[in-house]
Amino acid sequence: MKLSTRRVAQLAVMVALLVIGAYVSIPLRPVPITFQDAFVVLTPLLFGSTAYIAILAYLLLGLVGLPIFAGGVSGMVALSGPTGGFLAGFLLASIVIGAIAEHWHWRSRWRDLILAEGSLIFIYVPGALWLWHVLLLRGGAAEAALLGLVPIIALDVAKMAVVAVLARPLRSALAEE
Repeated sequence: MKLSTRRVAQLAVMVALLVIGAYVSIPLRPVPITFQDAFVVLTPLLFGSTAYIAILAYLLLGLVGLPIFAGGVSGMVALSGPTGGFLAGFLLASIVIGAIAEHWHWRSRWRDLILAEGSLIFIYVPGALWLWHVLLLRGGAAEAALLGLVPIIALDVAKMAVVAVLARPLRSALAEE
């Protein structure tokens, strides 16, 4: 895979937006509300199967110690903490949604809405399973979902609707000539 300089710069901008999205947060426990997921989902809608590069770069920057995750945390503390599964889900969502977006040629707001809302599954499932594991919840994955997802799901669904609306005009603006 060969990326143009322009595409590398665009992906770098998405990494910067992910960092900003992490700092725009409402500090709920155990899972804060952030705008990271909006940029995580926007990235594959804009860049298809190359989107994972931006998400992976973001995760690696946080892993090596830059305080770029929600709440300014970094390193293994973030990945092994309650939200580590959501961070892994970001990468999973970018890979799956990027591949689908690249091959699903029906370009409409409905396509973008289906992909954006569907991406939450790839973020939430590893997030809830990891939350269950880390917090040693006796109620299993259902308790983890109740504890970690119920407080954030309504806003996440709304954010994904906004992402779907923005994707099409942004794709047009970013199209390589």
